[in-house]
Amino acid sequence: MLTPNSRTSSSRTCCKVCNGPSAFFGQADVLKKYRAQYFRCERCGFIQTEAPYWLEEAYSSAIACQDVGIMQRNLINCEVTTAVLNLLFRQATSCVDFGAGHGVLVRLMRDRGFDFSWSDPHASNDYARGFESQPGSTFDFLTAFEVLEHLVDPVSGLAELMNLSENVFTSTCIVPEPAPRLDDWWYYVPTTGQHVSFYTKESLHLLARRFGRHLLSFGSYHLFTQKRRNSVLFRLANRVKLARIVNFINQRTSLIENDFEKMTQ
Repeated sequence: MLTPNSRTSSSRTCCKVCNGPSAFFGQADVLKKYRAQYFRCERCGFIQTEAPYWLEEAYSSAIACQDVGIMQRNLINCEVTTAVLNLLFRQATSCVDFGAGHGVLVRLMRDRGFDFSWSDPHASNDYARGFESQPGSTFDFLTAFEVLEHLVDPVSGLAELMNLSENVFTSTCIVPEPAPRLDDWWYYVPTTGQHVSFYTKESLHLLARRFGRHLLSFGSYHLFTQKRRNSVLFRLANRVKLARIVNFINQRTSLIENDFEKMTQ
């Protein structure tokens, strides 16, 4: 076990969101072998790990074995994303899923008639092959589900997303108030080594203002947009039961047949 005694230890650092002072918050056993320090910002509440020297090992497999909810999450994300597009972005014609994993959500969205592309720096595209995003492309709408907590540098990471689209729809769990200890909140999940950034509502609003975006948040879903959007419709879209009704009324022609023709030409 590597402990703070065998690595550089500190009681304070700078917040990666607002540059405010971040105090030592606790320690946890990352990947069950590295004793890592966590810090919490005294201004915005953002929680970050020390410099994550373990990431190459953590991403030896793109999808952590602990992520047993991945299929259910994709199904829910598909329902919510469809409703958000139906209610707030009816004119969107090009979309991309960033951090798309093996392409499950991309395939589900294309099945529902939305022109989604795949993008992921760590995973292989198994379910949406042939629909990878091309370098230099921009999009009307971008999804990045369970991505923000993986960003070592939230500012530069979000800048990449903002450059790809004016409308960035993300998900990440908000740090409860008061902030739970490292052994009292499942979302820290140090055993994977992949979650290194944890956001408060204040830290997300600071990031939105930094990029000149408006922010709508509901539960674990967060929408950054250049133009103001209807918060009531956003909340409606994020309630899964209501989203299903919206989507049933606003069904589109599936892209399955067109995609099959494309892949068999």
